[in-house]
Amino acid sequence: MKYSIKTGSEYGICELKNDKITFTAKENCDNAFFTLDITFPEWKNDSFIMMPSCAYNGNRLKKSYCKYPPMYKPEEAGVNCEPLMTDVPALNPDGSGKIEVTSGDMATPCVGIFDREDKKSFFIFTRQEVKDKNIGFTVESGKIQISYPANREYEYRMCRLEKLGTDSGISVESGEEISSDVKIFTDDCQSIAEFYKQYFALRKSVMSDKRAEFIYTKELWDIMETHFNEENWSGEYYSEVTKSWQCGWVGGGMSNYPLLKYGTELSKERAISTIEFMTKHQAPSGFFYGKIKDGEILDDSFGVPGTSADESLKVQGMEGLHMTRKSADGLYFLFKNFTATAPKEEWANSAKKCADAFCTLFEKYGTFGQFVNNETGEMMVGCSLSASIAPAALSKAWEFFGEEKYLDVAKRSLEYCYSKFIETGFTNGGPGEILSAPDSESAFGLLESCVVMYEVTKDKKWLSYAETAAHYCSSWVMTYTYKFPKTSEFGKLNINTVGSIFANVQNKHSAPGICTLSGDSILKLYRYTGNIEYLELIKDIAYFIPQCVSTEKRPIWSWHNPPKKLLEGCICERVNTSDWENYDHIGGVFALSCWCETSLILSYVELMTEKEMLPE
Repeated sequence: MKYSIKTGSEYGICELKNDKITFTAKENCDNAFFTLDITFPEWKNDSFIMMPSCAYNGNRLKKSYCKYPPMYKPEEAGVNCEPLMTDVPALNPDGSGKIEVTSGDMATPCVGIFDREDKKSFFIFTRQEVKDKNIGFTVESGKIQISYPANREYEYRMCRLEKLGTDSGISVESGEEISSDVKIFTDDCQSIAEFYKQYFALRKSVMSDKRAEFIYTKELWDIMETHFNEENWSGEYYSEVTKSWQCGWVGGGMSNYPLLKYGTELSKERAISTIEFMTKHQAPSGFFYGKIKDGEILDDSFGVPGTSADESLKVQGMEGLHMTRKSADGLYFLFKNFTATAPKEEWANSAKKCADAFCTLFEKYGTFGQFVNNETGEMMVGCSLSASIAPAALSKAWEFFGEEKYLDVAKRSLEYCYSKFIETGFTNGGPGEILSAPDSESAFGLLESCVVMYEVTKDKKWLSYAETAAHYCSSWVMTYTYKFPKTSEFGKLNINTVGSIFANVQNKHSAPGICTLSGDSILKLYRYTGNIEYLELIKDIAYFIPQCVSTEKRPIWSWHNPPKKLLEGCICERVNTSDWENYDHIGGVFALSCWCETSLILSYVELMTEKEMLPE
């Protein structure tokens, strides 16, 4: 891929040499910048642009300008509706416009390009910061500019871009020399699958640090189990400290599995009660009810009274929605629970009813979509791979019930999900409040389905698909230790971010763990292929999580004024390296229990009993 490079600064001399950009100040200055510009003279408008965890295909989706939490409007919805996202940094659908972000918005500071026509790839990697300030990236059609430090015209805040002008330069003295690593890689590249394979191999070429220490102990398990029983038990089911029920996604019907398998008799009793609750709260369509609060069945549209204090956020005409990913998660974990305790007949009947609902949905629409009407099963919003774990659930249904239709639909639906991923270069819509933006949750769901399908069929095609999915998943995983502000909570605690996972391109925080899985599919992939890099990847992910647990010995304090001490065993989902919630929230958390607690206990039970996961 042909390109030209130019360095520059009005504040001194700047040059790129031997994989380093070096700036020498010409005079004292307290607001200096220097830049690296890469121009592609033969740019193709259909070139695929990837910025790890930040932009996929340049985020060239149609925008919906709305408040958080966003939801499709009736006129935007439909089986074949156009994928939407909020006003995140993105190119326009026609390739015009520009993306302005900082290194803190990315899993690793990198821009990758796949020239589909000439079959070439390009990757540029650099470092996170210069003099404690994040580096900036501006991407336009045919041009990349890296600014040391960031110098954005528009800055991203939740669901919107704003012209804030808060970026500032660095303070330098005359003759002072500053350098930063820069590595560029180009190669032949035949496909999106090969592009992600190349990224997976290169992702730690500049920013690569040792992962966190292994701190999975029996004491940690006891803390987490006590937390679930004292704070996350509603009286009927395991949830979060809010006591509201959400099937799948953030842990409902999922957190009970490790407690059922490894917990005390009390935990096992309550885990079984959770199964009872989920299977008794099932819509006529066969899908589970996705949200229940104070005994009231709610939907996933943010339009039901009581789900939002802000009346302006309610979307009239979209009531009754159910996010298909919730039932897919619930069904998949129901079969996991069946391996830990003998299933009752009514549980099995519930599982069959849900599996049949997914088969009916796919046969009618050729996709699982993102939202259906909970009562009727009618698809309301397609255009998403939100339920990418559904093929794994149906594969397990085939194993349990022995009915060929489940395996048939599992195969065809997984082929659809994978083909759609290869076509677009990303998976999307996993969370319920990002519209159809690219995200990591649907990515790991796809990986889970590919690995399970390989285990069920022994067809190596699915193993190949799983490897490509894992390479893509790695683009959401942080490769290095982010330099937090020293006064921030994570700065004080010396949190090592290697293995932290970004959620999606809208909610620009990374998080402790996969939402919501252990990632044992990556460990299995290592065993099936022998590729040590998969073992390294899952160790990065799993070892990171325990650092974020608040304990009496090592409490974590929130960003509130005055700060609140998180409950023992509580994990906040925020690992803020971006200033998307303002600069003073970088390295900070809010004081609330999150799904990450489920990821931790899943990791403990599904990974830490495996010898490969122990320290070297």
